[in-house]
Amino acid sequence: MYVFNAKELKNALVAFMCTWGVQLLFGMTVRNPLTLIFFAVFFLMGEKAGGGHSKRAFLVMALISVFLSAAITFLCGKKAVSAFDSALFKLMGMVIIFAGVSLVAFRVILFLISLVHGKNDLGNAAVKGDIFSELRPGEEEEKECGFTLKDCGVMLFFALICFLCWFPYFLYEYPGIMTADSIVQYEQIIGVNPLSNHHPVIHTLTIGFFYNIGMKFTGDVNRAISFYTIAQMVFLALCCGRTVVQVKRTLKGGKWFILSLVFFALVPFNAVFAVTIWKDVPFAGVVMLMGCRLCEMIRKEKAGLCDYVLLMILSVFLSLFRSNGWYAFLLCAPFMVWAFRRDMVKVLMAVGGAVLITAIVKGPVMNGAGIIQPDFTESLSLPIQQVAHVLVEDKDIPVQDMEKIEAVIDTTYIHELYAPDFADNMKELVRAGHPEVIENNKGEYLGLWIRTGLKYPVQYLKAWFDLEGGYVYPDIPYEVGNIDGIMGNDYGLIPTPLIGGKAVVKGKEILIKLGSFVPLYGMLWCAGAYTWMVCFALFVVIKKDRGYLPFVILQAALILTLLIAAPVVDFRYEYGITMLMPLTVAICVMIMKKRGILHR
Repeated sequence: MYVFNAKELKNALVAFMCTWGVQLLFGMTVRNPLTLIFFAVFFLMGEKAGGGHSKRAFLVMALISVFLSAAITFLCGKKAVSAFDSALFKLMGMVIIFAGVSLVAFRVILFLISLVHGKNDLGNAAVKGDIFSELRPGEEEEKECGFTLKDCGVMLFFALICFLCWFPYFLYEYPGIMTADSIVQYEQIIGVNPLSNHHPVIHTLTIGFFYNIGMKFTGDVNRAISFYTIAQMVFLALCCGRTVVQVKRTLKGGKWFILSLVFFALVPFNAVFAVTIWKDVPFAGVVMLMGCRLCEMIRKEKAGLCDYVLLMILSVFLSLFRSNGWYAFLLCAPFMVWAFRRDMVKVLMAVGGAVLITAIVKGPVMNGAGIIQPDFTESLSLPIQQVAHVLVEDKDIPVQDMEKIEAVIDTTYIHELYAPDFADNMKELVRAGHPEVIENNKGEYLGLWIRTGLKYPVQYLKAWFDLEGGYVYPDIPYEVGNIDGIMGNDYGLIPTPLIGGKAVVKGKEILIKLGSFVPLYGMLWCAGAYTWMVCFALFVVIKKDRGYLPFVILQAALILTLLIAAPVVDFRYEYGITMLMPLTVAICVMIMKKRGILHR
């Protein structure tokens, strides 16, 4: 079974404080990848540093460290914390720099002494129980079995914890957070505008279902919309509970599933998203359920008919709740067939059935119902942005190609309208011109895009990084979870908080700001960090256990769609990956333990 090792936990805490002090001193953001490197270095130095020193020697080393840190903090501290607006945060920053640098100096001195004397405790912890301990000799692994009634009870308990932790935020944001996208969907629900699949119509209809129930019971638009908000919270909480149970089943005998529960219940952006009326939230829940379903089927010796039926249903929801979910499913489908090839007939029926149902719904059903599909321009965020970047830099473009560009857009104001990290301006410029010219001559404009890219590859690469770089490089600033209220509208929807006051507002503000103040923790708030974790998981799975390929390929495919088509870097677009990450990490740990890589 798993056992905590107090020495390692203490070492990790000291390494964290060292990292925090250095991060503030050098003015790095908490998303800077160097913070991870510093933490690893300080942790390994703590592992290597030898003991056995006298109390007098420790006192001398401590005094040297404190005086050195005091001097550095006095000389550089004020400048290092000058970016903070709050006097309290500035004081906290100075204290953290002093404590962190003191620990760095003390750790470096111990490390150097260890090198001189050849004392090396690295690896001693291997003989003791710790967070990655193997099962005790003679202790058999739990027999694989299906999802039991007990698991359902545990799942509901975990879901209740998540829901209760999010509920104060629901009261604060009552009846829910509604942005421009939410208002657009609301207009379709009440009939102001026709139904459109620009925002997945299945999500719009789901909102409408609960909204109409609310209207029947209350007759008030704000109370009615809260019915959907509550339903979304319940669904997301159940998905979180299901994922925590899967983590628990993956890492048998351990208590580290509690960290997953803490992540879901207490990290503030989850509470924000739980009450925000966005398609990304239920889609994240579907991704979580799909990931759990794949893992459960992979763990079983033989999946049953019910497993494949659930797989088909979840695949359909995955494909309908976001347009990139459909493409991710198609990319993942061959790997599902390969992974479950022992039941070839069943898996082909499940995957083929999902493709057929989705195609029918997206095609004949929506067309018959008069549901408007997204225009072609919507899928051209990156190509349009790349060509626009070349134009903005006033690069030479052949006359024939320039004539093709001017047949679509008016280039007069392109310098003023172009935003490197936001594609919607250029898409709207195309829509204001003649987008039908591109749609009717796709081959010609594809050739234009390729020719221009071959001539100006640097400009194309820069335009891509400006637009999508945040999905691969963590240290790109953007806000996460810092949204409130309901966008102004003419439909009577207004924020009517049930709790409030300065203490609540300030508390919420501090909780959100911690994501940009605390190193390591701050990595949870950036999409790029999750992308690299998926890359690491893909490497582990390919090298050590290819049976889990569908699980990781699904996430990699979702990320790939963002890298080639997202109109902006937005954390919510990768929220499904974020919410599945505890299970992804658990699977990596489980595989590495089985293969002897984590032998402690």
